[in-house]
Amino acid sequence: MALVINDQHIGDDVLEEEFDAIKEHYMNLGEVVCCDRDEEFRAYARDNVLNRTLLEQESLRRFGEPSEADVGAMLDRLKAEHGGEEEFYRNTGYTAKDEFRIRRKVATTLAVDKLLETEIGAPPEPTEEELRGFYDENLSQYQTEEQVRVSQIFREPKSHADAKGCYVQLREAREKLLEGADFEALSREISDKPAEQTDLGYFKQGETMPEIEALTFSMRVGEISPVVATHFGFHIFKVTERKAPEAIPFETVRESVGERFVAERREKAIEALLDAIKAKTTIEEREEAADHA
Repeated sequence: MALVINDQHIGDDVLEEEFDAIKEHYMNLGEVVCCDRDEEFRAYARDNVLNRTLLEQESLRRFGEPSEADVGAMLDRLKAEHGGEEEFYRNTGYTAKDEFRIRRKVATTLAVDKLLETEIGAPPEPTEEELRGFYDENLSQYQTEEQVRVSQIFREPKSHADAKGCYVQLREAREKLLEGADFEALSREISDKPAEQTDLGYFKQGETMPEIEALTFSMRVGEISPVVATHFGFHIFKVTERKAPEAIPFETVRESVGERFVAERREKAIEALLDAIKAKTTIEEREEAADHA
């Protein structure tokens, strides 16, 4: 489904390219598997293309096309930032044959930047009161992460045949622990490498295997886990301490608070500008015509 914005046709290929870039970004972050968020990403792509086109159209209406000299200068800077032309093409996936497309994208960026610079400009320096208010409103974002300190009894089977013996041994050890046996002493007695692997120290979510994380973060301090199998071997875990999230002092995060405050203020200003442009815009969705395929 193509977009038509003030009689400017935006083909499916443009929307698809934007979708691919968004999906690749989230896949690189490990936040998506296969196609489970495609519908969401296609909505993002549509919004991105729509907003970028509206800003470019408004800029061209008011200021005209960026000069070829400005486009060339920005493209040269981009290539230099990538370490030269060859690296630029390698990193972006473009080739020299895509020069026209690249220059078109650069021209769009220059046009949008010109409009935003004129309409929004540099944001005013936030006051201390504004920053502290923003910090208080978003306190959940400025907290330490929950941590657990975990000890384990660990057996690593030397062979497939040895696995059953290790499992039975840890089941028996767990029964002793539930009856009151000392965890550290029992670990020294039967664990492989007990001095190195009994006290695993503190860890946050995302720092260990998901199956271990899910188990240990749901345990109470002093609780003994069931026997757990991983690709390393067999484990019994005990949570020895837990650190609840705590607010990070404002002074410690003041710089990041300021950066986020300014970024959100800018986003709101851009949204207001887009709302004003959309109020005088005609937006349609049409089936892609054959001559645009």
